[in-house]
This record gives sequence, C-alpha cells and structure tokens, in this order.
Amino acid sequence: MANTFKVVNVNAPAATAALYTVPASTTAIILQLQAANVGSGTHPVNATVVDTSGGTTTYLAKAISVPLNAAIGLVAGKQVLETTDVLAVWSDATSQIDVTVSILEIT
Repeated sequence: MANTFKVVNVNAPAATAALYTVPASTTAIILQLQAANVGSGTHPVNATVVDTSGGTTTYLAKAISVPLNAAIGLVAGKQVLETTDVLAVWSDATSQIDVTVSILEIT
C-alpha cells in the first residue's frame, strides 16, 4: 500500500468544472480545500463531490462568500473519496478565486 501526497492549484472557473478525479484502484483523502479571493469584490465559491458509483452529487460548500483579499477553508476535517469520484469547484466569475486542495492518495 503506497501513500502519495498531491496538491492541485487552480483558478476557479465560472461554471462547474472537475478539479480532481480519483484514479483507478485509489482512495483519496482531502486534507485541505481552500479558496482565496484574488479578484475584486466578494465572490461565492462552490465545491461538490460526484459519487460516480452511486450517481449522486453532494455539496461540500455552496455559495460561500469569500471576502476580498481573504481565504477560507471549504472542508472541515477530512473528506474521503473513492475510486473515480470527482471533486468540482466553481465561482461566479473566472480569475477571482484561487483554489488549493491537498490530497493523500492511497493505492
């Protein structure tokens, strides 16, 4: 069993977009999911997990306002994802919210 730490940094798009998809034969643990407002004004951020085996989508954060020049954590504690689950994030405008996710992959 191998453990691999990963970090993914993206600028949140204005529409739902996959940030991370759990690879085959892997369990992933989200250690941190943070959003920082690098734009102008206050902007909302959303994060969902798509459970591809169950066909459901669940919000981790929905329309959370991120004040100008501030950062917030979107996950309290850890979030476990199974093979092929998809973590998605988006905001109301492109180039306003930077998102960082720290992940532990267990294979």
